[in-house]
Amino acid sequence: MRVPVHILSGTLGTGKTTTLLHLLSQRPGERAAAIVNDFGEARLDATRVGEEAGVAVEDLPGLCVCCTAPDGFAEALTRLLDDGAERIWIEPTGLARPGDLVDTLRRGPWAERIALGPVVVLVDPLRLASPGVQEQAEAADVLVANRCDLAGEEAMAAFRDWRDELWPGPLRTVETDHGRLDAGALDWAEGEGPRRRFSACSTTHDTGHTARSWVWPPDVVFSRERLAETLVALVRGEAGAPLARLKGLLRTDEGSFRVEVAGNHGEEAPTAWRRDSRLDLIVEGDAEAALDTAAEWLEKAQLTDAEKAVDSRMIEVVRPDGSRAWVDRERLLDLPDGVDDIAPLVPGRTGAAARVDRLFAELGLGAEGEVVVVASDGYATPAVPTAAFLRGLLLHSIDGQALPEGKGGPFRLLIPGDAGPAGACSNVKGVVKLVVR
Repeated sequence: MRVPVHILSGTLGTGKTTTLLHLLSQRPGERAAAIVNDFGEARLDATRVGEEAGVAVEDLPGLCVCCTAPDGFAEALTRLLDDGAERIWIEPTGLARPGDLVDTLRRGPWAERIALGPVVVLVDPLRLASPGVQEQAEAADVLVANRCDLAGEEAMAAFRDWRDELWPGPLRTVETDHGRLDAGALDWAEGEGPRRRFSACSTTHDTGHTARSWVWPPDVVFSRERLAETLVALVRGEAGAPLARLKGLLRTDEGSFRVEVAGNHGEEAPTAWRRDSRLDLIVEGDAEAALDTAAEWLEKAQLTDAEKAVDSRMIEVVRPDGSRAWVDRERLLDLPDGVDDIAPLVPGRTGAAARVDRLFAELGLGAEGEVVVVASDGYATPAVPTAAFLRGLLLHSIDGQALPEGKGGPFRLLIPGDAGPAGACSNVKGVVKLVVR
């Protein structure tokens, strides 16, 4: 039986620990456990949860589970599973990105041992403009407005208006105070979450437009290249009808994106949405045939099982112009200024590595733009500025042999110390693709 795992997220000071304690008190006979990601080193939150709730607590102080401490998180979760936890709660630091944490849970070796519950995100109605609030709310399956007793009617009205602007929005919204969240809020609604299946529906409007909506389960991944070709063809009306509106949240092999097209204007941006992939398409006229064509194109844009089974012995480098180069271990070994042992640069790590800047120089790539790193299990990092990425190291060998998978091989990206961005690009195992934009 799979162990339920719940993410309880929210920016700093929204009441996550108080809410976690309230949730734990509602299941007194259950063998629950928690991973508490304290932002500071004093372990205050972890100590409080352990003492007041009396549950097993794995503490990750002073680091962030979605970037600088992914290994510590993996080890903590494995220990709790091996120790027989019946339910696991994860309280990340307020700076963490819940979308990245969902990716980590779905891609780890424990994926078949856990049942991921709805992502719960707490917000303070008086602090909706604080950094990170919008991104966290976009990832929410359950959005909790906490500390409502301290917010007046004007602030609550503003919160509701703000919530209504989220698209597609949370499955459930709760308004509470002092972290009083009912445990029933953590159950998936029928047909939602990991149990979601593919669905599509069409409507014809009196305004002379036809619309269709698609929803794909979270394990469907689109080829970003083929998806882009499909969207361009739809914008051009090549499906057989002029495009009136397009809006989507889509998981691709290069990350998850929000796409919007209205008229001749289109926008694309990364999204924290992880529940599924979905697309709304509106075309002019009574044009079911055009939408059927769009459906065929969208199906062809999805990765096949064979495409998902990448060759981890090679790194594919995608240049901004779409051309590609492939890099193997021998090529990395031949690069100048290689690092014989990264231990002095990355404490706690060992092995030989190539410098990313030397690889990019050989490939004729500069410091402009951004880079997305893709791992062998399909994980894609947020885009990182190329100038910061060039400070990285590609770990490829240990004791003269190819880096084993158990150490993050065959290729592992590490950006030492303060040189790297504060993000998930600082430590990526199983690198198979570098996308330069």
